[in-house]
Amino acid sequence: MRLSHFVSILGATLALSLTHAPAMADDAGDKVLTQVDTALNKAKSHYFEYEATTQEAGKAEKKVGLNVWIKAEKRLTEFTAPADLKGTKVLILSPTEMYVYLPAFGKVRRIASHTSDQSAFGMAFSQDDLATQKYSSMYTATVSSSTDKEQKVTLTPKAGQTTPYSKIEMTVGKDKNLPTEIKYYNSEGKHIKTETRSGYSCESDVCTPATLKMVDHTKNLTTTMSRKKWKVNESINDDTFSKRNLEK
Repeated sequence: MRLSHFVSILGATLALSLTHAPAMADDAGDKVLTQVDTALNKAKSHYFEYEATTQEAGKAEKKVGLNVWIKAEKRLTEFTAPADLKGTKVLILSPTEMYVYLPAFGKVRRIASHTSDQSAFGMAFSQDDLATQKYSSMYTATVSSSTDKEQKVTLTPKAGQTTPYSKIEMTVGKDKNLPTEIKYYNSEGKHIKTETRSGYSCESDVCTPATLKMVDHTKNLTTTMSRKKWKVNESINDDTFSKRNLEK
């Protein structure tokens, strides 16, 4: 595949860089969002192995294998399958600093931010969707409903923040304070994606979903990521998240 094609795909994984009007604060909603952030970030590190299956209407099913290392906001993804993606690596150091290594070219390239609506490697997920671990710094939240088992909160951007979405509707399970469903809206207020997280399991007080499913309603595209392996709080050298390491 051409380098420009890879770069355009990967560049789209960054935020859409939308600036929105200030949202009204809601103490109860912001408390829920803070609890979600705390639950998402209890671990010092994660290592995952996933199989991602993507289905688009009228097209053959596509599968990719990927290994993911996470430490704080840094994230390294290495593709293990299929053959044409094997060895491809994506390094995220921050929402605005991302690099890709393509084995066919043997070089590390920085990915420029732009507003293309393409998904990462043809998946319904973008890298931004997968990498987001904190919401309360960018969004304020209001509680829209609450039951014994779950709360629903609506997230809107804080004043002066640039965010991937103009609104997020999140369903949070009260047992773990973690999302079970997330609906994403674009700048026109259109519901464009729905993510579900299911099959949570825990190591001590750290919990992650066994299955992540994203539906892109604009493309009739669905990607399901199945967790095959998970290690939590194991030592990960900081050099893992270096540009030099991408070429190894």
